Amino acid sequence: DFGYAADKMQWQYRGPHGTRSGLPHPALRGGYQLANASACLTALDALRGRLPVTMDDIRTGLLQAEVPGRFQVLPGRPVTILDVAHNPHAAKALAENLVAMGCSGRTLAVFAMLKDKDIAGVISIVRKHVDHWLIAGIDDARGADAALLLQQLEAAGVTVPITACANIAAAYVQACDRAAENDRILVFGSFYTVAAAMQAHEARKAPKPL
Repeated sequence: DFGYAADKMQWQYRGPHGTRSGLPHPALRGGYQLANASACLTALDALRGRLPVTMDDIRTGLLQAEVPGRFQVLPGRPVTILDVAHNPHAAKALAENLVAMGCSGRTLAVFAMLKDKDIAGVISIVRKHVDHWLIAGIDDARGADAALLLQQLEAAGVTVPITACANIAAAYVQACDRAAENDRILVFGSFYTVAAAMQAHEARKAPKPL
């Protein structure tokens, strides 16, 4: 028994113990984050006798909350997005966020998934938002190899370029080398995919020995 109303500047929560108005929009991207925040506030209300939280704390939490790997946007250009989306439901949220963000250039996707996930379902939702796929296998017994991903992409009718890479790190490096400043790099499909790309990202940032 809770919900919310919002405009572009702020939002209002209503729950079993009343309403809270003038709340800042969550730092986390996606319209669904207001529903998530409302659920959190309802939980806090239920626990307020044992876990009192002030309105200042709530506002700070909304503005500072981070969830690594959930439409995480790395600083710098080109824009790099990390999203562990590995099922159609998460892929739908990812696609909505991509549309809301907008992009004047191309979207290059670093893509790898586990073979026991709905690969075809994820591709069908995200395919129209990607201009170049850079695919790689996941080094795990459950990982889909690049050949399987290529088969699924072709079966889905993908006609944009597809590049098979030796591993996720190589796919990420190639995406960085190919991307122009107004393009964006999307890394998605699994926790494994995001973790490997993050390691490659940190390695590229590390100072080179003299």
